[in-house]
Amino acid sequence: MKTQEKRPLGLFTQRTTCRFCESTDLVKVLDFGNVPLAGGFLKDTEFSEEKFYPLELNFCRKCCLLQVSNVVPGEVLFKNYFYFSSAIRTLVDHLADFARETTERFLKDRKNPSVFEIGCNDGVMLKPFAQLGVKAVGVDPATNVVKSIESKDITVINDFFCEAVGERISREFGRFDAITSSYSFAHIDDMISVIKGVKKLLKDDGVFIFEVYYLGTLIEEMQYDMIYHEHMSYYSLKALDHFLGTYGMEMFDTKFTPGVRSGAVRFYARNKGKRTDAVSPAVEKMRADEIKRGYDKAETFLGYGDKVKGTRTALMRVLNDLKSRGKTIIGYGASGRGTTIMNFCGIDGKYLDYVVDDAPAKHGFYTPGTHVAIKPWDAVTQGAFPEYALLFAWSFINEVKKRRVDYLEQGGSFIVPLPEVSIVGK
Repeated sequence: MKTQEKRPLGLFTQRTTCRFCESTDLVKVLDFGNVPLAGGFLKDTEFSEEKFYPLELNFCRKCCLLQVSNVVPGEVLFKNYFYFSSAIRTLVDHLADFARETTERFLKDRKNPSVFEIGCNDGVMLKPFAQLGVKAVGVDPATNVVKSIESKDITVINDFFCEAVGERISREFGRFDAITSSYSFAHIDDMISVIKGVKKLLKDDGVFIFEVYYLGTLIEEMQYDMIYHEHMSYYSLKALDHFLGTYGMEMFDTKFTPGVRSGAVRFYARNKGKRTDAVSPAVEKMRADEIKRGYDKAETFLGYGDKVKGTRTALMRVLNDLKSRGKTIIGYGASGRGTTIMNFCGIDGKYLDYVVDDAPAKHGFYTPGTHVAIKPWDAVTQGAFPEYALLFAWSFINEVKKRRVDYLEQGGSFIVPLPEVSIVGK
C-alpha cells in the first residue's frame, strides 16, 4: 500500500457511537488508512485538489452492526454521482422482477396501490412499477442522476431521505402501501432518522422491503472491495432485529438474491401486529445460521480483517509476476469496488495502462487516488493488445464474458480478484 503521509484530508465526522443503537462499544476490525472517495473520479487538472478520508471498519458489540465510522458529508459523496443503475442490464432486469414480485404479492388487490422508493437513482425500478399501474414516487439526493430521468409516469424528489422529508412527502402524497429500497441503505449515516421517516410514510398494514448487501456475503466471499465511505453499514438479520424492534417493526421474510451485485438479501418488514402474514421459515433459518457463523462476535470480524490482508498479498503476487514477464494489463470496470482494491493494494499506473468502463460519463476521467485514465473499450484496439484485464467488475463476470467474447477469442484473459484470485481465459 502506498505511503499516505502527503494525502490532504477532507472534512469528515468521526462517529463514536453505533449507527443503529448509539452504543459506544465499538471494536475496530480493519483500517484502510486515508483513501479517496470511491466514486470520486476526477480530471487530471483536479489531482492537486483531491481529498482523502480515513476509512475504518468497526463492529458494535451491543447490536452487532458492522459499520464504517468515518462519515463524509452527503453533499460531498453525492455531489457528482457517476452511478446510473440503468446502465447495467443485470440490474435493470433484476429491479423489474423486484417490482413485479412486490406488486403481485402485496399490491395487486389494493385500491390505487402506491409505492415509495428510497434511493431511486435514475428511476430504474419506479418505471416498471408505474407500468404495472402502481403510483410510483421516489427520492434520491444525486442531482445529476435525477436530472437524467425522462419519464412522466414517475415522481422523483431530489433530496436526502430523513424523518423531516418523510413527513413532508406524506403531507403531499399521503402514505404508501409499500416502501422499497435497493442497496441505498448502505449509503445512509442517520438511519435512525430514516426509520422514523419510514414510519411516517408507511401505511399501518403496509410492507417495507429493502435489499442490501448481506454481511454474510461480505465475510464468506472476502468482499472487502464493498467497503468504502459510501457503504456505511453492512447488514445482518441480527442487527436488523434489534434496530427494527426498537421502532415497533419486525421482519417477516427474507430472500437471497444471488448473482446480483455479488449477492444480497431482500428483507421484508412490517409494523408489529398490523398484518397477518405468517413469518417465513427463512427468517429463523437465517437467525440460526448467523449465530452458527459467529456474526454476533467481534472475534469473527477481527479474523476477517486478517484474511483480507492475505487476499491483497495474493493479488499483488500475481500482478508483480505478470509485469515481471512484460505482460500488458488493464483494468475493467471503473467502480467504487475498483477504487477500494486499487488504493488498498497500491495498484496504479505501474501495473495498469488504463481502465476501461462501459459508461460514457466516466470516459476522460481518472481513477480516484491512483490516477489511471478511464477509457472506452475501443481503446483496446488502438494500442498494444492487453493480454490481461483486472476485472474490478468481477461480480458481473458472466455478463462481461458474454460481452467481451471477442477479447477472449483473441487470447485475452481476465484476472478475477475475488473471492479468490484466478485467471479466466477462453
